[in-house]
Amino acid sequence: MILSAKWVLPVNKKPIEDASVVIENGVIKDVGKTAEIKKKYKQVSETDFGLAAIMPGLIDCHTHLEYSVFRGVCDDLPFGLWKIQQQEKSSALSKKDWRASADLGAQEALRSGITTIADVTDTGASMEAAIKAGLRGIIFYELSSLKYDSKIMDRAAKQIEEWQKKSKESLLEIGISPHGSYTTAPRLLREASEYAIDKDLLSCIHVSGSDDEYQFVKYGSGPLAHEFKDLSGWKDVLWQPMGTSPVKYLDQWDVFKGKTIAVHCIHVDQEDLDILQKNDVSVAHCPMCAAKLGMGVAPLTSIKQRKLRLGIGSDSPATSNVMDLFEEMRLGLLLQRAVNYSTQGLAAKDFLHLATLGGAQALGLEKEIGTLAEGKKADVVVVDLSQSYQQPLSEPYSAIVYTCSSADVMMTMIEGKILFQKDEQEQLDEKIRSQVSDIRLKLTQG
Repeated sequence: MILSAKWVLPVNKKPIEDASVVIENGVIKDVGKTAEIKKKYKQVSETDFGLAAIMPGLIDCHTHLEYSVFRGVCDDLPFGLWKIQQQEKSSALSKKDWRASADLGAQEALRSGITTIADVTDTGASMEAAIKAGLRGIIFYELSSLKYDSKIMDRAAKQIEEWQKKSKESLLEIGISPHGSYTTAPRLLREASEYAIDKDLLSCIHVSGSDDEYQFVKYGSGPLAHEFKDLSGWKDVLWQPMGTSPVKYLDQWDVFKGKTIAVHCIHVDQEDLDILQKNDVSVAHCPMCAAKLGMGVAPLTSIKQRKLRLGIGSDSPATSNVMDLFEEMRLGLLLQRAVNYSTQGLAAKDFLHLATLGGAQALGLEKEIGTLAEGKKADVVVVDLSQSYQQPLSEPYSAIVYTCSSADVMMTMIEGKILFQKDEQEQLDEKIRSQVSDIRLKLTQG
């Protein structure tokens, strides 16, 4: 098939005006000017999207599909209190509830132009929903306990093996995720890292996301040291203040030795970034989540100067309310300019790179996805550029980052298969809508 539009954004090359993408057997066969493509492939059917942009599928470098039903439940709270509320309310949900919530998230991802996810889950609901939806990605088995028990890692290994079997025929890979410095016992952190290295798995961990985390690790104080710790059943665990940053603490326990994605990295100094660079760690940047919970703004300029692999994530509707990487790109860029008092260094095309090729590089998938190039998997998104708030149009990167939202997505394709098409799949599945409405009552009235 041939997909044509006013603009094609390969990402690894300059935008092409009046261009087309040729797809065959789930793979990109050719990219070029429409007139030339039509001459070359006369017998291939064409779909012309008009005033639109064809670009690589968006890559959500950090999310939790199963938290989608928490949208708006714990609004307007700082991180520590949000975490406590979310933990308390989670206990009301059944396995069936988590799955329905993950199904909602998977559908939102496709409608938002997201083709690849890096999802962290301890229930497996996200994996099942992603398989059903046809999403590509890495599903991380999450483990957390400040109270060390050797059986935790044994259970994790068994669960990962089961997930690998279940996902064998899908577009998913399985990884491991020790949750973070304030939720995972030191020995468990090291065991998870050793397991990941031994099994050649990608590892994911929340790192220096909030001042609450920083205060807990370094000084043993704050809401995470008391109410959250007690709520999690770790009241009897003696936590010795480490007197150092979360990054340095995690490094002491060999967390970064294997292939690792560090999520957030907001409260980091130059020494912390040196450690991440030394260990070749990737970073997942979640600007909307961080802004909404008052966590801070990540030092992207310093991160990019060290040439760390960097992608962008939505975190989940539980924090940012939407899975909209267009909004993440826009807010992420504007926040960087605001805190740095400068428009220099980061531009719209840089953030589109983060949401596509940058994410692919962070996940180790750049040979398969992230650009529109011959031989790559046909993970493709078409974005409408014809609306009044996008006109007049002269620069496509600017239009995508400064004017678009998930509502502008016209089509989402994964490996040559159309999984969302506007006007044909506008409405949410009524079964999912009914299920999540019932779950919301549990969360708000329980």
